[in-house]
Amino acid sequence: MATYDSLAPHYDAVTGDSAIEAAFIRSIIERRHGRAATLLDVACGTGGITALLAGAYRVSGLDISAGMLAVARQKLPEGTPLYLADMTSFKLNATFDVIVCAYQGVNHLLSLSGWKRFFGCVYDHLNEGGVFVFDIATVGHLARMASIPQMVQQFADNYLLMRVRTPDGAVFEWHIEVFELQPDGRYRLLAETVETRSFPVDQIREALRPKFIDVEAIDPDGDSADQDDQDRIWIACTKPRLPGPAAARVGSRVGGTAAVRARGHRHVVDGEGPFPPYIAGEREPPAQHRPDPVAVASQEADVDEQPDPPAEEPAEVHPERGDHRFAARDVGGRA
Repeated sequence: MATYDSLAPHYDAVTGDSAIEAAFIRSIIERRHGRAATLLDVACGTGGITALLAGAYRVSGLDISAGMLAVARQKLPEGTPLYLADMTSFKLNATFDVIVCAYQGVNHLLSLSGWKRFFGCVYDHLNEGGVFVFDIATVGHLARMASIPQMVQQFADNYLLMRVRTPDGAVFEWHIEVFELQPDGRYRLLAETVETRSFPVDQIREALRPKFIDVEAIDPDGDSADQDDQDRIWIACTKPRLPGPAAARVGSRVGGTAAVRARGHRHVVDGEGPFPPYIAGEREPPAQHRPDPVAVASQEADVDEQPDPPAEEPAEVHPERGDHRFAARDVGGRA
């Protein structure tokens, strides 16, 4: 699982504005669950989408990278719960109306069993009638990325160099290098290798069906999509309501929405459930949800403890420009 700790300070500068993605996600939520109030953003990274959705929902974020969560803390409302945890095994003392996983976070799981474990965690943390929305980089997209020799992007006075390779046609390795300009005019090299994988859309549907209903594949224009050769596909589904008094208390309503287009390949049905009273301001939050720490399962972690810088001394390097540029959202398959 990639952590992105060393790349966290530059992540927002590389990926840019998340407004289009956030608006697209919200359009799906409003269409499928018009009364959604609480939302968990899994693999939230630096909180770009989380922050944009915070005006409409009581948001929480979860990521495996302490460095990314430290950046997210700075842009989210005070008291927003942030959890440092693995997306395949998290256990939180909260449930949500919506769970989102954007920027192709699920592609960081390298086995279908890992995807299924993640889907199980989502199911356990959704309220009845809750919506799950995530996006994927398709098998075809990853193969196309691997066919490009290298990709170079300048941001401010820094450079990003990326190469995608696959040793077996299944797992795709993203070799990411950031050349960070130093005050003395030299560049410091920050490097990470991120592994990603995708699966055919039909297999993903089958993995979801034991737990979810109304599984829908959507392309970035909001149209129905099942083609594995598209660059990006959004998938939305619903946790079914159980028969009985709980479902009756919740009621049912599906709101309409205008179509929202997500340009290019850039880059969640109804129901309410219990939400921890501290988020509604009814009492002091428990320790793991206070503004300063990040919850690590049932433990605390201080996000002020940043990852150590790379061991190597600043290297005097001059990044080579390549013939190909890339969409900023394609950083390590996370976008």
